[in-house]
Amino acid sequence: MHRTGHHWLVWLTLLLAAVLSIIPLPPWLSLARPAWMAMAVMFWLLVLPQNYGVFFAWCIGLLMDVMLGVVLGQNAIAMLILAMATHKSYRRLRLYPLWQQTFMVLVIIGLYQLTCLWINSAVGHVQPSLIYVLPAVTSALLWPWLSLLLHSLRRRFGIV
Repeated sequence: MHRTGHHWLVWLTLLLAAVLSIIPLPPWLSLARPAWMAMAVMFWLLVLPQNYGVFFAWCIGLLMDVMLGVVLGQNAIAMLILAMATHKSYRRLRLYPLWQQTFMVLVIIGLYQLTCLWINSAVGHVQPSLIYVLPAVTSALLWPWLSLLLHSLRRRFGIV
């Protein structure tokens, strides 16, 4: 296995996550849209913590702010919190069975969603509601499949 040349796969998965984040959905379904970008960033922080860290997540969050047209810094701060929580516990998270990882994804992405809700409600864009954490639930439900898919891609292309 080799250590170099993995950046293209990371950026390809982030591009796919960005596309999935902006695809138009019916209003009732968009409430439950998984946090694709947060899941992708979280996966790469868990798998390659030596290459991707808090600054990487913050930059991706800023790109998301621009892409989604939200308050500048909203996703950057939320991604920063997600990255810090993931980086702080990545050694344990990597050893957890998939069902425990799924629960931790629910908690960390729930924290991400609550941070975005807090910023949106602080500037008066939305009324606080627990429905806003529904993407954390759908993200957690999709995590096992996404994780297995990305791990198999990682093994296929020899990314350590």
